[in-house]
Amino acid sequence: MNALKLSKTLLPIFIFLTLLSSCKKEQPKAPPPMQAPFVTVKSEDVPIYKDFAGQTFGDLDIELIARVDGILTGIHFKEGQKVKKGQLLYTIDPLEYETKVEQVRGQVAVAQSNLVNANEELKRIKPLADMNAVSKRELDAAVAKDKAARSNYASVQASLKNQEIERGYCNIKSPIDGVIGLSNARLGDYITKLGNASRLNTVSKLEKVRVQFTVSEADFLRYQKQTKEGERITDLQLILSDGSFHPQKGTLNFSDSKIDPTTGTVTIEAQFPNPDGTLRSGQFGKVRVLIRTEKDAIVIPQRAVTELQGLFQVSVIDAQNKIETRVVEVGPKTGTDWVITKGLKANEKVAIIGNQFIQPGSTVVPVPYVPDPKQIASTQKN
Repeated sequence: MNALKLSKTLLPIFIFLTLLSSCKKEQPKAPPPMQAPFVTVKSEDVPIYKDFAGQTFGDLDIELIARVDGILTGIHFKEGQKVKKGQLLYTIDPLEYETKVEQVRGQVAVAQSNLVNANEELKRIKPLADMNAVSKRELDAAVAKDKAARSNYASVQASLKNQEIERGYCNIKSPIDGVIGLSNARLGDYITKLGNASRLNTVSKLEKVRVQFTVSEADFLRYQKQTKEGERITDLQLILSDGSFHPQKGTLNFSDSKIDPTTGTVTIEAQFPNPDGTLRSGQFGKVRVLIRTEKDAIVIPQRAVTELQGLFQVSVIDAQNKIETRVVEVGPKTGTDWVITKGLKANEKVAIIGNQFIQPGSTVVPVPYVPDPKQIASTQKN
């Protein structure tokens, strides 16, 4: 009986010790510190660029406008190709205008004959008038008839010249060496010299192209201030619609004389060399302008900065590899980076935490950050 009582007494103690031992074995170990990609804050001179949406125009864009009415009987070019100055481009049926020219030529012949007769009569009467063989009234009449014949002859000659000019308008020629666009008219169309039907095409001179873009009033005032201080904007790049860069850099041409009151912007024009003729009038793109250069600027990747309710924060890794959240002030963006104007010093380590859940005060294992080339390329395009 004593042995049975003793076993009943010790059994709960044995079970408790077994459970206690089991619980100690199942306690999880503390996880190792998470890896945190980082960049070392650097101080460098940073060029600050700004992009403006713009549109291209030819160095000269000359519109071909019909100056006479008639049926279009000839198109003498290939659309989109180069044309030479003086090259025949369009022909409008000249029959009506040739008829008018011949009619006026007949009038010129009659007027010339009348002038000859009046002049001969004056030559006959004048000596007789000097001898008082005819009255002064007859002499005055002969002089007046001669003057009228001369005036009429000059008038019909001017009319003939005008009709010949109109006949010449039936042949529309290129005013410059350039590239011709798509025709607004086709063979057989009736062309008029009034309204949109008169606009046949455009010839563009493309050795250079003009790019017009608008800037805000604030940017324009900043540019004027820089100009007065002797700084001129000389670094202009043209970004095409596919994200590629035009190989030639541009120069500023002019700025508009007024600010558009409806938009608060000023139109500025830049000029870009186009030796290969790759640019055409009417293209859209962006003009990238070097605004200024920030001296000894603090620069970190944009991915290292988080924004919360207007506050910008970064995660700094201290000497004990612990995370410290710090509020900073940001400046302009440049590529994939951001200029930090206040809150960081050169050579500090900034973590690129991203989606990782790392609490301030956590200990981390710093690893160098390797940027994604695709992201860099995408940012450069934008």
